[in-house]
Amino acid sequence: MKVLFIDTHSEVVRTIVKLDDKMITEESKSERSHSEVIVPTLKKVLERAEITVDELDEIIVVNGPGSFTGVRLGVTIAKGIAFCKKIPIKTITSLEMFGVSASVPFNLVTIEDSKGVYSATYSDGKFDDFSYRKKSEFEEYRDANAFDVLTEKNVSLEKIIEYLKDVQSINPHLVNPIYIKEIDALK
Repeated sequence: MKVLFIDTHSEVVRTIVKLDDKMITEESKSERSHSEVIVPTLKKVLERAEITVDELDEIIVVNGPGSFTGVRLGVTIAKGIAFCKKIPIKTITSLEMFGVSASVPFNLVTIEDSKGVYSATYSDGKFDDFSYRKKSEFEEYRDANAFDVLTEKNVSLEKIIEYLKDVQSINPHLVNPIYIKEIDALK
């Protein structure tokens, strides 16, 4: 099975191709211009895997939360490939991605940005209470609930594929970024 994974939620643009028993990863750092690095990064990982998009069996894309523009670009590219090539597509949130990939116990997974913290609780194999809080509000929330916060930020495509194995693929037209925090310009 040939799976393409696209993650553009942070300044690290990550693409991974899983070919049956091996993983090929390509990463680029882009603090402000995901549009300049996503396509070359995707091209490089496919070249290194020695496959074309026509040979893919599935696409998995991180649909947020994270960089507003980065997430939109990653989702749009994944949707475009999936639709044009009729490839099944699945989504996973950035919080689930880190939680599923974890090798240590936790009950709260977080991602910080400059103003606050995205978080999701984890219990009985399920993620819940996806939220965004300013840093001071998050600290109060964390301390009041005595959470065991996941600090590692590993990505294991094998664990992600296992987590999504019983999830149905989505019509590419229905794949959208998710935004947890309110957009400042709309306040």
